[in-house]
Amino acid sequence: MDGVRLLLRAWLRDWTRHPLQRLLTIVGVVIAVAVVLAVDLANQSAQRAFDRSMTEVAGAATHQVLGPVDGFPDRHYRDLRLGGWRDLAPIVEGPLRLETGDTIYLLGVDPLAEAPFRETAAGFGSVPVQRLLTEPGTVLVPPQWLAAQETTADDPRFALRTPAGLQTVTAIAAPEAGAEGQIWVTDIATAQVLLDRVGLLDRIDARLAEPGQAPALEALLPTGLELVPVAARDAAARELAQAFRINLTAMSLLALLIAAFLIYNTQTFSVLRRLEVLASLRLLGVSREQVVAIVLFEALLVGLIGTLLGAVAGVWLAQGLVGQVARTVSDHFFVVAVTAVEPRPLALVAMVTLGVGLSLLAALAPAWEAARGRGMGTSGRAALEQRAHGLTGLLFLAGVLALLLGAAIAALGLGALVGGFVALFLMITGFLLLLPRLLAAGLRWLGGPLAERFDWPLPRLAGRSLERSLSRSGPAVVALTLALAAAIGVSVLVGSFRVSVSVWLGQTLTSDVYVVSASPASARGSAWLPGHWTGTMASWPEVDTVSAGATVDAVSGRGLIQLFLLRPHPDWLAHLPLVEGDATGLDARLRETDAVLMTEGFAAHQDLRVGDRLEITTPQGRRSFAIAGVYRDYSNPAGTVLMRAERYHGGPAPGFGSLGLRTAAGVPLETLEARVEVWMQERDTPALITRPDAIETESMAIFDRTFAITHLLRLITLLVAFVAILSALVALQMERAREYAVLRSTGLLPSGVSRLVFLQGALLGLFAALAAIPLGLGMGWVLIEVINREAFGWRMDVLLPGIPLAENLLLGVGAALLASIYPAWRLARMPLVPALRVA
Repeated sequence: MDGVRLLLRAWLRDWTRHPLQRLLTIVGVVIAVAVVLAVDLANQSAQRAFDRSMTEVAGAATHQVLGPVDGFPDRHYRDLRLGGWRDLAPIVEGPLRLETGDTIYLLGVDPLAEAPFRETAAGFGSVPVQRLLTEPGTVLVPPQWLAAQETTADDPRFALRTPAGLQTVTAIAAPEAGAEGQIWVTDIATAQVLLDRVGLLDRIDARLAEPGQAPALEALLPTGLELVPVAARDAAARELAQAFRINLTAMSLLALLIAAFLIYNTQTFSVLRRLEVLASLRLLGVSREQVVAIVLFEALLVGLIGTLLGAVAGVWLAQGLVGQVARTVSDHFFVVAVTAVEPRPLALVAMVTLGVGLSLLAALAPAWEAARGRGMGTSGRAALEQRAHGLTGLLFLAGVLALLLGAAIAALGLGALVGGFVALFLMITGFLLLLPRLLAAGLRWLGGPLAERFDWPLPRLAGRSLERSLSRSGPAVVALTLALAAAIGVSVLVGSFRVSVSVWLGQTLTSDVYVVSASPASARGSAWLPGHWTGTMASWPEVDTVSAGATVDAVSGRGLIQLFLLRPHPDWLAHLPLVEGDATGLDARLRETDAVLMTEGFAAHQDLRVGDRLEITTPQGRRSFAIAGVYRDYSNPAGTVLMRAERYHGGPAPGFGSLGLRTAAGVPLETLEARVEVWMQERDTPALITRPDAIETESMAIFDRTFAITHLLRLITLLVAFVAILSALVALQMERAREYAVLRSTGLLPSGVSRLVFLQGALLGLFAALAAIPLGLGMGWVLIEVINREAFGWRMDVLLPGIPLAENLLLGVGAALLASIYPAWRLARMPLVPALRVA
């Protein structure tokens, strides 16, 4: 027991003598754990909001009766109720906008039928729910949203932009907290007025207790109505949102991996500096097992302190990230609003376990080295470096095997999305295992033939010193390389994606002026502009041609899908980014036969090819459509099917979501805009007038919001790497203090010592920056060609980011030079006599 107490006291005394080394390690762990936990909490908070919103909309329904996109008569609900089906609830739904521009989701229900389905509108005995039926224009609003408006009125009123124009509603707090999204609940009659669907329903929710009830209910449905499982409506959105969260989590784990290198470096140096103390303790009876235990105990202490502080910082950081994640989910999947982060005890326990476990894992090798310590520090260091050099060959071989295995998994497409991340991890690990041997060879060449040829004494010293301290310089370079490579990989992905989206927008936005609905598209369709407007505008002398489009949800043999109904310009195929299929006679096939096009994302998610057939329900009933081609589209992660509007409606379309106008020859664009504005002032249907550049600007803003959090994670990862290389340089300079003291005593000025330290930092940064280029480009390729395609089905051209590569080179060298400031300052002012004593 006395030996253990003596060992513990001797070992932990170093914390007071060299606090900076421990502080840097703890800071690195704090940052890494905070990032991983913050991303997890933000993801989970957004997921809960998403789930609650979907549950609020679908309720406890197992199936839904769906019909045409423009709704079906509400008498069908009455007929089903009279036919004995009681567990039914009619729904009118759709998004609307507030005057502030925020989007809310309106859910129109029958409070008398809601008890089995949704809590928000259930309980007819409560006063708020009764007011839905007795006071027209009344809506139930989530209490947390209402409280955030800071209104003092008992019954505040809000203006909504609706298909029928600007209308005012009275907001009252819902009896239950309900979903965490912008979901407002009202009665059927009010919703029909606000959404301009008087006498119509969007769907009927059904709760079927037994599987055998579905065929019986389907038999009673009139032509045009279908019974669809609830899971078919949101499965695609859930899958894609999950893919988005997996990408964020994988990015955040890089910071934790770099922190592991930091812990390894610190613990190795700690062991190295105290080899003589360990040898003395061994003579006093301390066993090897006790030595291993004390090293692991120190790592446990560092990991525990860093993890606990990181958990606190992670909860704080999550408050900022959750809004960004929720905004991205709202942009692409479903409107959600997260007001607070709710840390889950299980998530906190898992994060503590991960942080502490990784700390112990990183300390295993130093603990084993401590147990093998045999005496004087100099000989111990030499033995350690000799083993480190000998290990580089084995690591190099393991790296080559990991690279080959990762490339094989990526090339064969094994394991889908998870397999893509496994392949990426293997390729990253394999490449990093190559670096120690390559670094040793490069430093040996610099400190030998190259320095001798050009008579560079300082580079010779720098190269040989770093090469003799490979166990210290190697992990630092690996950590910085990983961070810089992640930055390059993300730059390749985001840059390629951004250019691809910009090119795609330039190809598809072929009109000069667009007229779009003033209200968001409803959940079932967007045909809110009268169809006869196309003919009217086409007759104007200022207009050359008119196109029109509408996005609707339709029932198909593959579940609920998104249809894009198009009435195009005559030359539309010349601008369509068709990637598969024969363009010859394609327009005639789409107009005259049951043929459709699909996006790359839809083809990937549904595993369909050109020539396959897809059953789609139209207002005339369910028909089989041949897939005639695949085109590139980035507007919907779940994918879209394109169909001529007249083929869907069986004639002229009753309405569209947007119109595109091209100016006639010689007509200024401003003249056409003025004509449209004057004409629109005389119409009852509200609409907005915009140009393609405004649409492109908004689209790119959504794109930038989507990847903003990725850029933030990249910067934080780089910060952890900076801490790692600073820690390595401090350890290196402390370890070589006697060597620098000898140089000083033989005439090297303090400024020369500073230059030597800066040169060593620059060499490490330069090597890491150069090594990060091939690794980063490889990561970018895997992210684009494997992971992105598995997650979203999108294909894009891989672009080499020239400017980011140059920035990465400067960043790597700059980070290393910045990390060299403190060690250089310290060594330049180091007392010579104490340092010259034998350690």
